Amino acid sequence: MRSLGTSAGRRPLATVAKHLNRFVRVKLKNELVYEGRMVECDSYMNIVIEKAVEYEGNGRKAQYPRILIRGNNIMYIQLQPELAEI
Repeated sequence: MRSLGTSAGRRPLATVAKHLNRFVRVKLKNELVYEGRMVECDSYMNIVIEKAVEYEGNGRKAQYPRILIRGNNIMYIQLQPELAEI
């Protein structure tokens, strides 16, 4: 995982936007986790993920070609370094 550093603490949306078209892992408030390539992000932190894989608990639950996640449902976003991309 990549450390976001001090500038990210002041500008988290800018940091997330720099990771467009890269692999991310998103954990929601309801404990579901989604992984895939983030292709869109807006000022409300709504994000679109392509080739998304959904995980519940310790297991894979489903796969989707494209999903929209509302920003108010996100607990956190993990940004992966380029070398870890699928």
